[in-house]
Amino acid sequence: MDQLVKLGDWKKLIDLFERKQHVVLGLMSGTSADGLDIAQVRFSWGKQLSFELMNAVTVNYEPTFREKIIKAYDKNSSNVEYVTLLNYEIAKKHAEMVKSFNFQCDFIAYHGQTIWHAPTQGATLQLGEADVLAVELQKPVVHSLRTKDVALSGEGAPISAYFDWAFLIGSDPSTAVLNIGGIANVTAIDDRGELIAFDTGPGNCLIDIVVRNFLNKDFDEGGSLSREGRVNNGLLQRMLEHERAYVERRPPKTTGREVYNMAFLEEIGATKLLHPKDLLRTVVAFTAITVKENLAMHLPHVERLFVTGGGAYNQTLIDDLSRAGFEVRIPEKKLIDFREAMAIAFLGELFVKGLAPSKTVTGARRSCVMGKLALPW
Repeated sequence: MDQLVKLGDWKKLIDLFERKQHVVLGLMSGTSADGLDIAQVRFSWGKQLSFELMNAVTVNYEPTFREKIIKAYDKNSSNVEYVTLLNYEIAKKHAEMVKSFNFQCDFIAYHGQTIWHAPTQGATLQLGEADVLAVELQKPVVHSLRTKDVALSGEGAPISAYFDWAFLIGSDPSTAVLNIGGIANVTAIDDRGELIAFDTGPGNCLIDIVVRNFLNKDFDEGGSLSREGRVNNGLLQRMLEHERAYVERRPPKTTGREVYNMAFLEEIGATKLLHPKDLLRTVVAFTAITVKENLAMHLPHVERLFVTGGGAYNQTLIDDLSRAGFEVRIPEKKLIDFREAMAIAFLGELFVKGLAPSKTVTGARRSCVMGKLALPW
């Protein structure tokens, strides 16, 4: 068989995966498409699994690259060719970003960039061709972490809940982890002692849309802009009524930017407000109240919120959550910023060990080992 050449060694790969300690690079780019989070995490297996965040950085996207990604969210401005080319471009950009830091690792756990999430139709799509990363970085890449869950009729999200369960909340039913990224999601223990996680609705996505389109800023830094506005109660009530069906829907449930976008604001007449800061303040209040109403309906015993994600820095939003009756705790900065990248690294570690969470939070028919493997061979 001299026509064939042996490039891969499965025994060495299996030996690598069976080690008691791994250094994993978790790569995460959220729906806000602001940049790539890179978390270098060491996992050690003893009596219990432990982790150490060794390094963590965010590489911000250039505005033109970010706009390319956001354009892909809109089916009116995207097409098959556009998505195909972007799939490879995203991976090449991500590989360049990772190379620039020279972080050492045993393998990479790669989330990719979600551009369409439609679990009710049994589909989800993350761009960023994993084989590009494997070839460019010469490391195994665990990727496609949501797809098997969706194949098992799950929502495919929020998969970061498993990290929260393992390392942040344990079995405490009075504490929930609230992550406020583009979309807000919560992880908690329900009244039956079962792990539960779901999206509560918008996180930063509507806030960012208002700031960028009406105030010509990138984001509401520290909540300083929204603090200057006043809540328009009529608009707020229309927004809440629009959201009523989602709030009442039993978990597991997820949502996304395909719901909370400029069309959403236009449909409820939000863009007709005379003062942009009043619109912004109302959107912030709406974001906090959707959290409150979801928890009141589905997790009424939760008293304490451990807030992560970019929304933890929006003091107006945090104050609204406190006024809603929650004890709000803000963790150290690295956990706020890099929880999701660490969660992706954790899922990569579970994949190489052939492990699945014993409980599911997504509505999948059963637990599963999440991910696929791209090899540099």
